[in-house]
Amino acid sequence: MPPSLVDRLDSIEDLPTIPHTMQAVLSSLDKASASAAKLEEIIKEDPMLTAKVLKIANSAAYGAGTEISSLARAIVTVGFDEVRNIVIGLSLSGVFCDDLGFAEFDAVDIWLHSIGVATCAKMIAQEVPGLDPEEMFTVGMLHDIGRILFCLYFPDELHDILDSAEKDGISLAEAEEKYGLGHGEIGAYLAYRWKLGALVVNGIRFHHHPQKAGDQVKAAAAINLADAITIQLQIGWKGVGPLPKIMVPKVLGLDSAQIKQIAKKLHGEKEQIMSGWSSVINA
Repeated sequence: MPPSLVDRLDSIEDLPTIPHTMQAVLSSLDKASASAAKLEEIIKEDPMLTAKVLKIANSAAYGAGTEISSLARAIVTVGFDEVRNIVIGLSLSGVFCDDLGFAEFDAVDIWLHSIGVATCAKMIAQEVPGLDPEEMFTVGMLHDIGRILFCLYFPDELHDILDSAEKDGISLAEAEEKYGLGHGEIGAYLAYRWKLGALVVNGIRFHHHPQKAGDQVKAAAAINLADAITIQLQIGWKGVGPLPKIMVPKVLGLDSAQIKQIAKKLHGEKEQIMSGWSSVINA
């Protein structure tokens, strides 16, 4: 019997560990203990991250008017939650920014796409009872991490899947399903290894099939919708094969007018995501 996906992943000795700063942010900044001072203390441990946070905070989108030269001012001006999310985004994107070995996949583009999805998922969560906007930002940032692991650890299978997608004129997700190996499962495995909890694990695993996500159906549906909107707006990685249709999952309770408003708002932030982040992700 061939080894299972979990067995194969368990056997990989150089799978990445959770970024230290991200772990500190997620474990130390729960709702009860969150404070600007604690967030500043975590960021200051990494001078390079500090510089990148300040660069993002000084981008035109935040419109401070004067230069933000300290983390304390950045947290006050940009906002606690926004700086938290910037730190998570930078911590994750710093794990993989090298050549992935496939013309179809550029690491920086994948992270720009993930930032777009995270931003959109946060917007969706603000309109859907029961979803936490900051948790959804984290799931959005991680939803496609399995694509990067796919490139690095399953290149032969990925070549076959890309060939199938092109030959059959289907989406990459459909080609993965046909092959029996999906980026959602691979990404969910890493999230589980990182002890990120059921919402994150299942939000990643089922973001192409939200109806299978059980208690996390709303989270998976929000990521599914955010993914489609982000690709349609061509923020970062644009996918392989036909563009996904923007479906409105009933479980979210959103109407088409709300979806259009969210897409319009994300489009307004597209330039900030593309220019503000691309200069620091691979720095």
